[in-house]
Amino acid sequence: MKSSKKNILIITIIIVLLFSSIYLFTDIFKPTIYTKKKRSKNIIAERKNDDKNLFKTIGWIRVQGTNIDTPIITYTNKEANMVASKDNYVWNVIGDEKLYNKVNIIGHNLLNLSKKPDIGLKDFSRFDDLMAFIYYDFVKENKYIQYTINGHDYIYKVYAVDFEYRHNLDLSFEGNATKEMVENFIIKEKKKSLYDFNVKVNGNDKIISLITCTRFYGIGDEREFVVNARLVHKDEELTNYKVTKTKRYKKVEKVLRGDLENEKA
Repeated sequence: MKSSKKNILIITIIIVLLFSSIYLFTDIFKPTIYTKKKRSKNIIAERKNDDKNLFKTIGWIRVQGTNIDTPIITYTNKEANMVASKDNYVWNVIGDEKLYNKVNIIGHNLLNLSKKPDIGLKDFSRFDDLMAFIYYDFVKENKYIQYTINGHDYIYKVYAVDFEYRHNLDLSFEGNATKEMVENFIIKEKKKSLYDFNVKVNGNDKIISLITCTRFYGIGDEREFVVNARLVHKDEELTNYKVTKTKRYKKVEKVLRGDLENEKA
């Protein structure tokens, strides 16, 4: 009898140790899902050769899972809003080559305006492919943004995706913002987000916002599509992290199914 109890205890201990080992192994050896792609000064310098009096190249943006691998320009002529001679570009208003704690990168979406956006078409340029973030299955596997400025490559992890009415977008909110301003912005964007990302983010973080136009809710709708991310912390691994849908995503699902075809969004 004593021997039987002893054997049960030993088996129980072995099972506990086995499951603990599996947990530790999977936690320690989480696979990296994003690999930094070096964007040297030479690559950006090549694009600078195409700069005109209207604009200059200041950096580069790359978005995981999309064909967005694109130079960032700034307009030297503030009255200009399109650059016909550049097929693939996005822009930043602040216009210098420094890393700030709040950056807005804006790009046109000219070819991906339907209620069922495509992903990765070869004709896409600028921010057409940013609409891939409307799909939950895409977001589960793609959460990283690479921002190159002043010759340095920085990785950001997405923490919020949402629609914002054009008149509510404050594009002047960028640069060296205060901790309180950044915290308020984070709270607002997380509250509106289509997804809940398991990402710790606060007013001490550096934030980037990618912004593009959309007709997802119809031609007359004045909402922009916004993807927000924060700078990866020092020694933080580029692994996958949990994301779930919020209640705001239900309306997106209705549009994707066509249920809102005759409704006012």
